[in-house]
Amino acid sequence: MLKSPPFIAVVLMITSLLSSCGTIVEEVNHAEEVSQTTIAAVTTESATGIQESTVPSTTVSPTTEPFSVDVSLPENYEPPSSYVLEEFETVMQNPELPTGCEVTALAEVLNYLGFDIDKVELCDGFMPIDYEGAVNMYYAYVGDPKSNNGFGCYAPVILKTAYEYFESIDSPAYAVDLTGAELRDLFYQICNGRPVIVWSTISQVESTPNYKWTAGNGEDMIFNDYQHCLAIYGYDLDQGIIYAADPLVGNTTYEISRFERIYDTMYRQAIVICGDAETEGSFVRNPDIEENDVWSRKKQLE
Repeated sequence: MLKSPPFIAVVLMITSLLSSCGTIVEEVNHAEEVSQTTIAAVTTESATGIQESTVPSTTVSPTTEPFSVDVSLPENYEPPSSYVLEEFETVMQNPELPTGCEVTALAEVLNYLGFDIDKVELCDGFMPIDYEGAVNMYYAYVGDPKSNNGFGCYAPVILKTAYEYFESIDSPAYAVDLTGAELRDLFYQICNGRPVIVWSTISQVESTPNYKWTAGNGEDMIFNDYQHCLAIYGYDLDQGIIYAADPLVGNTTYEISRFERIYDTMYRQAIVICGDAETEGSFVRNPDIEENDVWSRKKQLE
């Protein structure tokens, strides 16, 4: 989440980490059925005074469907010319998380949805962190988000962060990775009350993947300088602007065409949250998320 490094050192054993902030993860499936059967034994006293058991009565409570939202884009969908989610407030990453834009963007979306969670608490308790450069940004946040030298993480890490947070509070809300969607298709989410976390660049600098090295696990790590993450919560097609909650700037607007080019360069990474703090129900486990290769902060802290 910082500018380009003063030198190109593929020597990045993470001694001199840069800055922050990709990739396709299948949409969360929350279609697990839940039912409950209660059998009550009823006894009655016969005329002879002997206790006799009647035929047990079975009471089956109505099947409760797990909370689920269809975030797929309707066929031939045309968004209105403008739409803005009112009262969306930016959470500033500084001074506590100078390179922690991704988890800050998640925090501001969660706060908007009514969840009482602080960015630092979300970072410390739920975001997997790799201080040593053992993996790339698809597995964990690489570096230290509390320093000026952190690299960042990609969408799967924020998906897992949200998952473990919702687990901790037993919430039925969940995150969906929409990576790969065109920017304008994300307007559908905004129009349905879902601000979108997207990967971009600082000050909308048009960047390219300038740095590449091998992580400790043998996989390549590719990094775009000026990498950044923020939330978008509105747009105006007539004015050609997008409304963004930028953790380094605050509530602001950016030109759609330029924002779209950068979004494409940053691998079209996007995440939305389904549900809010008032959504009724309980947390639903997702084996696809629990068993993937993205690190678990919960396990890190055990």
